[in-house]
Amino acid sequence: MRRVVLLLVSMLVFVSTSAQLRFDERGELKIVQFTDAHLRQDREDQAQKTLERLRWIIELERPDVVVFTGDVVSYKHAALAWRKVLDTVAREGVSFVVLLGNHDLEFDLTAEDIATIVTSYPGSLNSASQGVLDDMAIEVLSSDGERVAALLYCLDSNDYSIIDGVKGYGWIEHEQIAWYRDISSRYRAINGGEPLPSYAFFHIPLPEYGEAVALGQSKLYGLRREKECAPELNSGMFHSMLEMGDVVATFVGHDHDNNYAIAHHGIALVYGHFSGDDTVYNNLYSGVRVIRLYEGERDFETWVRDYRRNHRGEYRDHLRFNARKGRFVEVSEHK
Repeated sequence: MRRVVLLLVSMLVFVSTSAQLRFDERGELKIVQFTDAHLRQDREDQAQKTLERLRWIIELERPDVVVFTGDVVSYKHAALAWRKVLDTVAREGVSFVVLLGNHDLEFDLTAEDIATIVTSYPGSLNSASQGVLDDMAIEVLSSDGERVAALLYCLDSNDYSIIDGVKGYGWIEHEQIAWYRDISSRYRAINGGEPLPSYAFFHIPLPEYGEAVALGQSKLYGLRREKECAPELNSGMFHSMLEMGDVVATFVGHDHDNNYAIAHHGIALVYGHFSGDDTVYNNLYSGVRVIRLYEGERDFETWVRDYRRNHRGEYRDHLRFNARKGRFVEVSEHK
């Protein structure tokens, strides 16, 4: 299990970073979610395509931060591959945060090795405790820099079940949920008793993704080409998010053939978009999910940018989440 830590300006703890997220003068913050690249050193041609497309998408979208939601590297000689992908982001001068997937620790690097690499970059928003990447609540400052306007929860969804008799994937554990609830409560107090608009990123989808689809009460936008590979056990993270009232949306990866968004009990459940090439199973064009947050609002916009049509950067499924109504609406014109 990962150590959890809070990255703060307003409540000083033992973590600091030279990078800081802030809404721009228009009151906007743009995030690129890059997920499941599965870089392999033995497939250099495919890996190079992935890295070039990452560079290209940063130049096209000019995000404030890139969030890697796991399964970044999936082969031996992993240190070299990690350096290549993070060098690509660093050269563009963009901040980033790395979350691990269930495959990142299966090769020739330990969690401590990966943490050392990730936190060595000046644009990294990650911190590490006892050598291991932390769960984090990353502040987004207001455009005037005077207050905390939003939070990005970056959580390790772990890898595989550690309970005898329970197969399948891991889950966000009770200690992590208790940490989240504590942080949420602190920020509610700072924000005058109102929940602070927050967005959660992790690798493995919550069981509620499949539940929302099965219920059929909300429209599904995007593609669902495989059953959700969620953990068999439900540890209660979604329940806690509903109770705390701060999390507007969750963003995950893990399932390469899904990129959909669906509302469930007023929370947006969103997949990223497969960002790799032919190093692992996939039936989607390689691409990314882009997210635009607005200062002072719980509404957000999101779209998929893929690389079809001679890399012209086609976008699709441009949505706006209406937080008050708890549902998505389609946006006809891309900005």
